[in-house]
Amino acid sequence: MILNLIPLLLTAAAGYYIYKKFIAQRLDSPANNQNVKGLEKNEIKAAIKEGETKQKEVKEEIKQLEKERKDILAGSDSDKNDKAKEKLEKKEEKSTELKEIETNLADLKVVEKGGWKATLPNKISWTNGLWLGGFVVALYVIYKFCVGVLGSIFRQICFSEQ
Repeated sequence: MILNLIPLLLTAAAGYYIYKKFIAQRLDSPANNQNVKGLEKNEIKAAIKEGETKQKEVKEEIKQLEKERKDILAGSDSDKNDKAKEKLEKKEEKSTELKEIETNLADLKVVEKGGWKATLPNKISWTNGLWLGGFVVALYVIYKFCVGVLGSIFRQICFSEQ
């Protein structure tokens, strides 16, 4: 039982080192967001305040565009469909901008709190899946290698559990 614990401990130590040094830097996590990297605490707080005000402004613009679009559709202009379509396109652009702002704001808030949550992936993507899947496979290979090497060493020195 004790001999089976040694490869497990070695694998855990190797897994921690591999995750911290290689995997965590390549995942889509809040700490790896380009808008967050390299900012200090006070800069992060200022960016959060700026992001919240920008978010409110964009939400108001979206509401205003929707209201204008409804007014245009309620009117009796001959080209109201074209004008409404134009307003709808502007609204969609603002919606994508709002989504990006909200994502950056959420990442900033997580990084501001700090801790281990900042290095965890915050979305499901192929990149995250491939890196984490490869990490699990690497841990399995490391464990099997440790079991094989340590097992042969223990057999050579005639030290085995029975």
